[in-house]
Amino acid sequence: MPTAPDDLAFFAYTPQDREVLAELAETLEKHADALVAAFYRHLLSVPETRRLLRDPEVTQRLLGMQRRYLLSLAGPKIDDEYLANRRRIGEIHERIGLEPRWYLGAYALYLTLLNPLMAEWAQGDLERFQRAATALNKLLLIDVHLAMEAYIDRRERDLEYLNSQLAASSRELADDLQKTGVELRQTTERARHAERLASIGTLVAGLAHEIGTPMGVIQGHARLLEPAVTGDKARWRLRTIEEQITRISRIIQSLLNMARPGKRRKAPVELAPLVENTLAFLGEKFQRRQIEVVPALEPRLSVSGDSEQLQQLLLNLFLNAADAMPDGGTLRIALTTGVHGDAVVRVSDTGHGIPDGDLDRVFEPFYTTKASGEGSGLGLAVAQGIAAEHDGEMELLHSDRTGTEFEVRLPLIRSGR
Repeated sequence: MPTAPDDLAFFAYTPQDREVLAELAETLEKHADALVAAFYRHLLSVPETRRLLRDPEVTQRLLGMQRRYLLSLAGPKIDDEYLANRRRIGEIHERIGLEPRWYLGAYALYLTLLNPLMAEWAQGDLERFQRAATALNKLLLIDVHLAMEAYIDRRERDLEYLNSQLAASSRELADDLQKTGVELRQTTERARHAERLASIGTLVAGLAHEIGTPMGVIQGHARLLEPAVTGDKARWRLRTIEEQITRISRIIQSLLNMARPGKRRKAPVELAPLVENTLAFLGEKFQRRQIEVVPALEPRLSVSGDSEQLQQLLLNLFLNAADAMPDGGTLRIALTTGVHGDAVVRVSDTGHGIPDGDLDRVFEPFYTTKASGEGSGLGLAVAQGIAAEHDGEMELLHSDRTGTEFEVRLPLIRSGR
């Protein structure tokens, strides 16, 4: 809070003090140049202030200011303008790097230089000299107070700013620490998930041979029996055997694809035709379940990858959506260019959704919300793995009672533009 004139009453600077100092005006004017020269010699004797006088312009400006200051000691009126000027002196001292001890020394020098001049002015009148000396001491103490007040105010503002910056930095560090903790937990969970997949890969590698071979034998014998079987019921049973063997083979192959993905064949794949072909492949299933398909496909978006694997990714998403709408609904497929220059495929349905407690588990192998025997729980895990193999990402955007939406993002290549 800046000082007001009334706040300086404790210095007891009276109208009589002002009057006696006003009588010094002629003496101050007469000796001003000599006083400034003495002040200049004093500055040169101190290394800390001598560095300020390297620039001649700065030196002349400083000496001119000192001359005006000495003349202003002749009975000034303590008003708002006076206070502002004196506070400005303190601000300048702080800005140029002068600590309070240096300008306190300057005020002490003024007293040392002015006392002999006041004695000469008093012409042996001790009482007159004492009145002038007392008034000058009061005025210089007021000036010291105002300069120190400005110095302290500026430093307090700097400290407040530094404190605010420190508080902001602390908050940022706390946020970063929290974010790092979350990322560390996620990384740990992904590492555990990778360990589980590695274990599954070892298990599947053995099971694929142990189960695949006898399944192939059974399927071969079932086909050999076809000419010999008569009757619709017997043929239906034979077809059921073949269909279930095919289903088991697909599950084993899905496990192998997830646990030990083969080398991906890279070639430009245009996504819009791939989506249309996949939808056409499932057209009868959608029609039978009364599912309305609403595609919105941006043309000529191509990615580099394996068309068969990408079709498998789409099939898994479309089949999952269809299974979530046993009583019919709407399947929407949007293919657009993402904000980061990637291809974005969004697949949404109006099905029953995923329970809230299971949202974090949708990409876990063998997790399924379907009834026992109706799903292997590998579709989404395999789809996410295919997206990752193509340097892309797949995530669940939302799922509730109104439906579910997945998004796949793949690096885009420009073709046909």
